[in-house]
Amino acid sequence: MAHGNRLGAALRYAWDYLKEVSGENAYDHYLRRHRATHPGKPPMSRREFYRRRQDERFSNPGSRCP
Repeated sequence: MAHGNRLGAALRYAWDYLKEVSGENAYDHYLRRHRATHPGKPPMSRREFYRRRQDERFSNPGSRCP
């Protein structure tokens, strides 16, 4: 049974890694930062957060090619 636990732990680690790399965890990170720095102030909705994030990417392309 220990083998199954190791496999499950490895799969969870891989899934968490993929979510981190893809940006899927960005809203969760935002909520934690927001609670710590702005207690009592309502956070942006998930939709609002990702809309703002997308708008910032397109308005500040940085070194990306057109």
